[in-house]
Amino acid sequence: MFAIWATAPRARFVLTVACGILVLVAHVILFWHYTREPDPLLCQVALALLSLGFLIICLSAMQYLGVPDHRRAIAPTFAAMAICAAVTFMGLDGIGFVITYATVTALLSTIGAMFWINGSHDRRILLVVSFLSGTCALSFALCGVVLMTKGQWTLGVAPDNWAERLNSVVAVACMTGLGALTLSLHHLQAQIELKAETMTDPLTGLMNRRGLTSIYGERTFGPFMAIVMFDLGRSDDLTT
Repeated sequence: MFAIWATAPRARFVLTVACGILVLVAHVILFWHYTREPDPLLCQVALALLSLGFLIICLSAMQYLGVPDHRRAIAPTFAAMAICAAVTFMGLDGIGFVITYATVTALLSTIGAMFWINGSHDRRILLVVSFLSGTCALSFALCGVVLMTKGQWTLGVAPDNWAERLNSVVAVACMTGLGALTLSLHHLQAQIELKAETMTDPLTGLMNRRGLTSIYGERTFGPFMAIVMFDLGRSDDLTT
């Protein structure tokens, strides 16, 4: 993804996705160390990276879809991360896990909803993105529900139950799929931009002859219909 962004700097959302996945990889490494050697500080950092990674991926979705006001996602996420760090510092790491899982569930649900509502391109790809995001969100939600159901507010170690094991498989599969779909979305966006450039005049932004032909090329006009085209130009030596 970094290589794709280097060749196409305009595709900023690809760079954002790559940074988000990089943060999640750091989370996986730290969480693996936490399972071997539990440490409260390591737990706080691992949970913060999990929320931060999915926040960055959510911001990449906003970039791709042109959704404004990123603060709507940033402010609540950082607030949840601060609360999680506070309760984990007090020894209630189980609550910290629940808060983090709820945050990630909200971010993934937001991604799926944004692609479903705001997507105006190939609905098949957007449907798959929404499905993967929703499935991953559900797996994180189950992890939080299991901890709350068992009342595990203080763990001291990494949680281990059927929901966690299911989440390990689902999250990896879904994130791998979303990473592959990011490349598809990049190619789709490039095709849309290329088509727009070939169908419109670069100066005025109006549709050119190729664009009109693509719409009316095979249409048969009656005796009382006509098309008039004007080629408007400007000369620098003309004054008004």
